[in-house]
Amino acid sequence: MKRLWIAVSLLALLLGSSLANAWYAQRLTGGMGEELRQAQLCTERGDWARAESLTRQVYEDWQNHHFYFHTLMRHSDTDQVLRTFRSVLEYLRLQEPDQYNAANADLMAQLELLAEMEQAAVVNVL
Repeated sequence: MKRLWIAVSLLALLLGSSLANAWYAQRLTGGMGEELRQAQLCTERGDWARAESLTRQVYEDWQNHHFYFHTLMRHSDTDQVLRTFRSVLEYLRLQEPDQYNAANADLMAQLELLAEMEQAAVVNVL
């Protein structure tokens, strides 16, 4: 009977950790996505400097959580986010609105998908 309770406890611990990770990933990437939306609004108003500042801040936040992302997420996904960050920053530097808008939308979608992959949903289990 003792083994059963140990197994149930370990299962509960793993489930709790998985749910906590999903919540944290959603919170982290959701905040980044919101700041990227604010940066896009800045470019629409012509405030490229503020948009670049906001995007660099999000990029630094991404870099500060690099260990977390690379440890718990697929490397190909996190590497693609990094490449897209660099594209977005370059388009901001060049002040290219069309390319920036497309790259920024792609970056926001990638961040949403990272968090979505960690959610407890039937699609992620199958």
